[in-house]
Amino acid sequence: MTHEIPELARQLAPVKRPNPVLWLYHWRYELLAVTLLPYALVNLVLWLGPVWSVVAFVVAFNWVFYWRAARRHVRGRLRAIVVQHRLRTAFASARICTVDGRRPAILWTRPVDGDIVVSLFCPAGIGFDQIHSRREVLADACFATEIYVDRHPKYGALVTLTICAKTARREPGRAVSPGDVVPLRAHS
Repeated sequence: MTHEIPELARQLAPVKRPNPVLWLYHWRYELLAVTLLPYALVNLVLWLGPVWSVVAFVVAFNWVFYWRAARRHVRGRLRAIVVQHRLRTAFASARICTVDGRRPAILWTRPVDGDIVVSLFCPAGIGFDQIHSRREVLADACFATEIYVDRHPKYGALVTLTICAKTARREPGRAVSPGDVVPLRAHS
């Protein structure tokens, strides 16, 4: 009975919308692409001239397109950006929020060996157990087959999600139940 009342309050409370500064931070990559790309292209044309700027653009595109490591890096980075937006939406729809509607903050997202590793800061009221119990919803939102949830061994408010898009694999160091504490490879 004591755990049902905060959960009911969490389900009924509206999820807070981000303030304008936080909204700018959430959309930082897109805003930089919309503002800096045209600025860089105009300056490139002014500096090199129209013919050499086209040659430089074609060389840069071919370099990224034909070099496997660069292509993998760009694809992983773009996927990490998409995962951030999908996780924020999934947190709201799965009601992974505090009673007053605050969601976990995504500190950093990085591609690691085909997976996406997301570092989260959970405000008071959101814990490892709440995120771990809704892994399937988060996996569906991120087009992933499996999401591993690891808690930080020292700081209880830090949680790391490993989003796997490939077939699920079992590793011996992964926590099976929410009560197990497994030290993180990413933070050690």
